[in-house]
Amino acid sequence: MNEATELLLFSGGIDSTVLLKHFLQEKKKVRVLYIELGWAKRMHNRVRLQNISANNVLQYMKEKYGDFEYSQATVMTTLDEKNESTYFGTDNQWSVFYGAMFCQNYGIDRMWMGHYSFSDELLKKNLKKHEHDTEAYRYYCRPGYYTKKKLGFYIDVGSRLQNPDIDLCTPATVYKGKGIDRFKNKKEAWDTLEIDLKKIVRSCLSDKWHCNNCPKCNNHRNMKIYDEEGRPL
Repeated sequence: MNEATELLLFSGGIDSTVLLKHFLQEKKKVRVLYIELGWAKRMHNRVRLQNISANNVLQYMKEKYGDFEYSQATVMTTLDEKNESTYFGTDNQWSVFYGAMFCQNYGIDRMWMGHYSFSDELLKKNLKKHEHDTEAYRYYCRPGYYTKKKLGFYIDVGSRLQNPDIDLCTPATVYKGKGIDRFKNKKEAWDTLEIDLKKIVRSCLSDKWHCNNCPKCNNHRNMKIYDEEGRPL
């Protein structure tokens, strides 16, 4: 019997791990959906490492905080980077597309992404993440992107236009600076994780466990989350 009332789009990174821990501590009935996002050739090696992190985090969560329903999906294409910005294929688009499919199948109306108000506040001030930021990275992280208004098309298609009531929720849109959205920055969210979790989460855009050069690595180093070797602080 499917009892989950919430679907969490899980990546194995800091934000979704913090949100999953919160749900399990609150005894929410949650289904975790992990998606292998290999929507271009350059993503394939990254997916391999992301799988390791996600599986380790989920196993840890089950052992320490209790069981939950689990689903998985895979996107693998051999598209190259040429014209990448013109085709369907960002992480968030694929995530909510598949998320809507699973919501429709399991009768769930609330789909969650780990996005917090502190990220929107930085973006509203037009602050770059770091010196190696790219146009594409800034474009897909504009304020308001993690909402049903922005991603509703992919939700509608994923549910085959059969369930317009599927909602896309984030801590920022639901809690609005309180509760699980109380953090002033990513470091505060990070510090809610115990050291055993800090060692196994992964947030890097490269094909290395920690490249120390991509948008996520630079941001985390600047926030004193990891050191230059990728060790948690």
